[in-house]
Amino acid sequence: MSPSKIEYPAPLQLSGTLNQFDHFQLTPCIGTEFKNVDLAEWLRAETSDDLIRDLAILIAQRGVVFFRHQTNLNGELHKELLYRLGALSGRPEENGLYIHPLWNVLGEEDPELATLDPDRLKKMYGKDLKGNKKQTGIYEWHSDMSFELNPPDFSSLRLTELPPGGGGDTIWASGYEVYDRLSVPYQKLFDSLEATHSQQALNSFSEARGKTAFHGPRGSPANVGTGFRNRHPVVRTHPITGWKSVFAAGVHCEQIHDVSVAESVHLLKKVLKLIAENPDLQVRFRWENENDIAIWDNRCTYHAPIQDQVGRRRGFRVLSTAEKPYLDPASQSRQEYFASLFETPEGIK
Repeated sequence: MSPSKIEYPAPLQLSGTLNQFDHFQLTPCIGTEFKNVDLAEWLRAETSDDLIRDLAILIAQRGVVFFRHQTNLNGELHKELLYRLGALSGRPEENGLYIHPLWNVLGEEDPELATLDPDRLKKMYGKDLKGNKKQTGIYEWHSDMSFELNPPDFSSLRLTELPPGGGGDTIWASGYEVYDRLSVPYQKLFDSLEATHSQQALNSFSEARGKTAFHGPRGSPANVGTGFRNRHPVVRTHPITGWKSVFAAGVHCEQIHDVSVAESVHLLKKVLKLIAENPDLQVRFRWENENDIAIWDNRCTYHAPIQDQVGRRRGFRVLSTAEKPYLDPASQSRQEYFASLFETPEGIK
């Protein structure tokens, strides 16, 4: 199903129901952390829908939100939380939780609850990635499953086992801020372009094991087949906030169209450099406790793992499935939105 402004009639506004809980911004640009909150209680509260809806809006605005030590959040509640985040914030009704194309190949027990552990990574890559001599992390940045026609909106990671020596942090970066860092001519250029996102390694990995990647549907009736290649706008409008975000970045983004190959390479590298070389548009999260959880919005962020841990790091991922990416020509950048709050017909307030 194609996205439409009917599904998202206007940017959603916070009701204020989250103000009663202790939370703070980790950076001015991206990232909010809640303290002393039990998400399992939110899911059963009388005001549960209001809480989850406002949480979805906050994640869309701040990019990523963190909760510590969620010992009461089991796998089923984890899935319920992600499902309701999308359902209560306007995603297409026919969409649900995302199913990874390799869930059947890797032998996952629950297609909607993906296991993250070293053994799974060894299966996927055929070797222990810790043996690599890492000289750059720039190509680790990505947005989850952007090769799908309807990629995920909300992603989450809940770690249940931490490496004893620390490490294994995760970094997120703001796609809103990447757009705002571009000069106006570059913004206009990016607004006019589309890019192909692809991940053909899913098929080669499956075929090497005598299997076929999961045909689908993968969280949406639109996510079927094993082509794993789709074309999306380079700049997309976030339906919850109405803000523009650069979407063409990371390992799944293959080529920008209507420019030369050399220009495509240049533009993709420019985006990655903006992400990697500007720590003030990033937030780094240290996993301190078992059942710490991060929930982020793939429509306006990129993330990258830091592969420096010694010891086992294990957890679970759940993703919700969104609309097809689109660009509303009338949408604003985040910077333009905040500037408009201080404007009157007579000028600046």
